[in-house]
Amino acid sequence: MLEAKVCQDCSKALMSKHNADLGKWLLRKVLNLKEKELLTYEKLQEIGLDSVVIERIDQKTYSIDFRPIRTYDTFYDENN
Repeated sequence: MLEAKVCQDCSKALMSKHNADLGKWLLRKVLNLKEKELLTYEKLQEIGLDSVVIERIDQKTYSIDFRPIRTYDTFYDENN
């Protein structure tokens, strides 16, 4: 669990209370990247992911879910 808030125009960003916490969790713990290792689409393909879904559960709670390869393509096709 991280303390975070929605910010920027049209609530397009999610920011943790301590700026680096969300990035550390995402890049180091979930994606297992090394310090200064660049996250590329090719790296996501190796891991088997292509998108992240952030959903609002209630006024103060959001979930972050990682989706498998081709999930974004399916979403895009269904919404365009």
